[in-house]
Amino acid sequence: MMSSKDGLTLGDLYRGLREQFAAAGVPEPEVCARRIAAEAGGTSAAEVALAPQTPMTVRMVAHADAMAARRVAGEPLQYVLGSWGFRKLDLAVDSRALIPRPETEVVAGTAIDWLNGRARHRHPSGLNVADLGTGCGAIAMSIAHEVPDARVFATDSSADALALAAANLAGLGSAASRVSLHRGDWFEALGGVQDPHAEGRVAGPVRGRLDLVVSNPPYVAEGEPLAPEIGDWEPHAALYAGPDGLSAVREIVREARSWLAPGGQLVVEVASDQGSAVAAVAEARGYERVRIERDLAGLERVLVAKRPHAEPDALELETAAERLRDGDFVVGPTDTICGVMARYADADAVARVCEAKERPRSEPMPILVSGLAQADELVELSPAARALAERHWPGGLTLVAKRRGGPDPLHGRETLGVRAPALGWLRWLIDDVGPVTGTSANRHGHPTPASAFDAAMGLATSAGEMAVPGRVIHGQAAGGTASTVVDVTGDTPIILRAGAVPAEALESDREARS
Repeated sequence: MMSSKDGLTLGDLYRGLREQFAAAGVPEPEVCARRIAAEAGGTSAAEVALAPQTPMTVRMVAHADAMAARRVAGEPLQYVLGSWGFRKLDLAVDSRALIPRPETEVVAGTAIDWLNGRARHRHPSGLNVADLGTGCGAIAMSIAHEVPDARVFATDSSADALALAAANLAGLGSAASRVSLHRGDWFEALGGVQDPHAEGRVAGPVRGRLDLVVSNPPYVAEGEPLAPEIGDWEPHAALYAGPDGLSAVREIVREARSWLAPGGQLVVEVASDQGSAVAAVAEARGYERVRIERDLAGLERVLVAKRPHAEPDALELETAAERLRDGDFVVGPTDTICGVMARYADADAVARVCEAKERPRSEPMPILVSGLAQADELVELSPAARALAERHWPGGLTLVAKRRGGPDPLHGRETLGVRAPALGWLRWLIDDVGPVTGTSANRHGHPTPASAFDAAMGLATSAGEMAVPGRVIHGQAAGGTASTVVDVTGDTPIILRAGAVPAEALESDREARS
């Protein structure tokens, strides 16, 4: 402990603390000593070096001794000090919420930069932002402070964390009027929230109207060892997320798709070894421009993804999903032509597709999947086949592979063709309901109309059959070249049908692997 005798200076206090921390094996003893000396002396860390002769009072030394004892016991420096800087703010921090770290500043900066760019083209009434799992409020309050047009909804399931965030909000100044705190699990906390930017818009819930969703969720796998300074002090609910550490991230990525407005952005902090897995979840959910940004240490840290602008009405998609789950088939535009979709897991529904098309059941039809995860449930993919999918999905490549579980119950063959479509909304639908048939919406041997409505009418057996809500996802097919079909059942991929992916690209893939 430090002596409180008369004549002790700020420099003396710093040197004594440094020696104490070094002897106790405290990490970064110089930094800890400087910050605690400054806090005890009511000055800045820079002042410790600039004015070391500043006299210390008995009370200041006692305060330093108390903080030093906590630090030696292993309590994080940020909690010992009770506040910590985050971007342009000084925030209260304690064990009710995670310590705001530099990598999270990168997350906040990514969100802020995008919002400030979006603000030039915003709706006149402003921008809606959700910060999920706000903790002490670092991201939410930085956005409100640095983006004047942003209205931020900050959520957390912890009442203690929200109390800490409320304390920080009280010190935010005028920007605090644009931040609201909501208790609950992720998006559930926003279930009853209305869009505050009613001017010029139809009033309604905030769902589907968020310009940005940002989050620093828990992403540590259960049982993964953590440094005692983290595991013994920071709240476990904000650290751990299921057996692989991805349960919270998956839920946020999946659910944000319907909460974002068309063109809205998703920004999520992830562990440095989760980037590819999280990007695959976002791709399968139908986001576009999916990428992983690096933090200041060069580690993959931030998922960034965008909800596409041009999509069918969300209610139309939800109704179509209900029809598919109920065993019906649905007609809608796919990447090139209009297709007729039924859940592949529902053999009766697939049989009805064959009947509507007047197509022999013995003829196989391709199956649309949201990504590799769904494909893996249906077929066996070799490393070479997976590499092809990773390079060319989503898009115009159909892989014919050995079917898992034996022959197909309808056509009796051992193989199955699978493809991940390029249309984001279609992957979103498939991600919700499971793999679907990807065959053309026409009578066998007849051309396929470009309009989904016309294609549906061509399959109907009665005038009112396709008028049932959800039977048609309206729109025009884009046209273009059909997918390239490749047999990947053997050691070497074999092109069965030339198409959208040039043969040269597939050949270059093969040469790169050899």
